[in-house]
Amino acid sequence: MKHLLFLLFLGLGTGLSAQELLSQEYWPDGTLRATRYTEDERIHFITYHENGKVNEIGCFHQGRRDGVWKQYTDTGALITQAGFKEGERQGVWEFRTEADEPLGQLTYHNGKLRHGKQYDADGLLAAHRTY
Repeated sequence: MKHLLFLLFLGLGTGLSAQELLSQEYWPDGTLRATRYTEDERIHFITYHENGKVNEIGCFHQGRRDGVWKQYTDTGALITQAGFKEGERQGVWEFRTEADEPLGQLTYHNGKLRHGKQYDADGLLAAHRTY
């Protein structure tokens, strides 16, 4: 089913830009471990936990991290979302618990850390700092 959904995902974007599957890796039990594909000048990848849930999604452009990268727990909860532009850290990075509670945020501009926030167990702002 996951393979079908992935192929559907790739197929939907075909009308907008050319995509080419580069490689796929599998866990010993045969479930998908990683997929790499190109879209224009970008190389996208998706890695999976052994249970089949998405582990990480990201993209490279000219060999450097670019765009939004996301990391998930083996239960499917989004725990990290980070941005890159031409290999430099960019934008707001968010960190969350498996229960979807905020842990912290880091804000980058032109690759430099500008601001940070930390949240307590109740999701309330516990500390912040400007750099």
